[in-house]
Amino acid sequence: MLAATAAVAVILLCLSWLLLLTRALRHTLPPRAAAIAALAWATPFALGPPLFSRDVYAYAAQGELARHGLDPATHGVSALLARGPTGEIFVAAVDPRWRETHAPYGGLGVGVERLAATLGDLFGAGPAGAIAALRVVAVLSTAALVLLALRLLRARCPAHGAGSRLAVVLVLLAANPFVIIHLIGGSHLDALAAALLAGALVADQARRATTGTGRALDTGRALSLAALAMVLACLAGSVKATAFLGAGWLLFAHLRDARRVRAAAAVLGTDLIAGSAALLAAMAAGGFGPTWISALATSGTLETGVAPASMLATGLAASAGLVGLDVADGTVLDATRALTLALAGLIVVWLALRTWPHPRPRDGLAVLGYGGMAVALGSPVVYPWYLALSVPFLAVLVALDRADPPPHRAGPVVWLVVVTSVWLCAATLSPLAATWRLLGRAGPLPVVAAVAVAALLGGMALAAAGWPRWSGAHTRRR
Repeated sequence: MLAATAAVAVILLCLSWLLLLTRALRHTLPPRAAAIAALAWATPFALGPPLFSRDVYAYAAQGELARHGLDPATHGVSALLARGPTGEIFVAAVDPRWRETHAPYGGLGVGVERLAATLGDLFGAGPAGAIAALRVVAVLSTAALVLLALRLLRARCPAHGAGSRLAVVLVLLAANPFVIIHLIGGSHLDALAAALLAGALVADQARRATTGTGRALDTGRALSLAALAMVLACLAGSVKATAFLGAGWLLFAHLRDARRVRAAAAVLGTDLIAGSAALLAAMAAGGFGPTWISALATSGTLETGVAPASMLATGLAASAGLVGLDVADGTVLDATRALTLALAGLIVVWLALRTWPHPRPRDGLAVLGYGGMAVALGSPVVYPWYLALSVPFLAVLVALDRADPPPHRAGPVVWLVVVTSVWLCAATLSPLAATWRLLGRAGPLPVVAAVAVAALLGGMALAAAGWPRWSGAHTRRR
């Protein structure tokens, strides 16, 4: 009964969000109303217990490990059982699937977890105190993410019509069900990584404003802003490894904008020093070396049926069975995972390379938005909170491209955000999540799986292919 009630509540939240988004896209929703709606929806999730995921309990247990000097990247949380009753409480709350696995989080992520566990112990609250501290981090990080996204928008749009655009960002990001349910309610560290990455893009945007066209990077202020952007991007990557996409993009963009050999050498040296310093600081915060790199494959030991790689494997395995072919399930899944990861990498490289001849102010938003979405959906496993590293930038792009009614240019991007957000939120509800697990890779729905994968990849390709045309058209009119 409780699971059914929760499912109905989430479905109603998604429907309410779609109605609110319709008003925002028609320019009939004031930013104040959008902010109030997002705040009203988020408050119960911020004050209530963690929902739809037990990852935050794993964060707390990993922080307790680090507090006792044990590296979460080399020790499972079950090692806390030797620490007495308190350790048993930490372990009991963790999903059994994660009790023996190693944490794939970088130095800053482990540092935040250890700080939460330390605060819980300091105030005598134990595991509950650690969970509360992690919730505070999630709420503050989400608030910072929204504010930084609005800052990215304000830097690029004129004062005229800015209100309706602010409402679009607030609805697509702050009121998005995956943000409210999973970043805030689930207290996922992806919120912190996304906020740091958005901060990196804000700093780099200021760097471009300092240099005018972005082709001169040999001034002191420009180099300082470039270094700050790289520091923030590397810190984001030290929380969530996929956020290193931002560091790679910044290095590429800085070298692209330098053009001259001397300026390129200065930029390369500055970025490498800044990035190295950030990673060393993150490792110092965590208290351990780069051992987390060997644990990056941890999440891939499980399977989420909603991942495009898994859906494609389901379709291929079932189709092969229909024609009498006997293929090993593991072999098919490994192949489809390699395929989706390779496709995601190609999309990122293509997006970056096509900015080289004609740099645009929105290049960073497009690469991190579309590229981040490709990386999230191309991963071996997919969860709603993975969208945190792409949706903020796509939301800003949508707002920038919806200046005039009827705003057709941003349509595919809106559909991309809406479909992925609602789809992943619904798929992680208890009844549906259990169904996906039961279907596995030998389910009877190969046609549905194939159509879903084709539609998803087609939407991504359409959105990515249309981005330069939309941005260029808007720029020319202005």
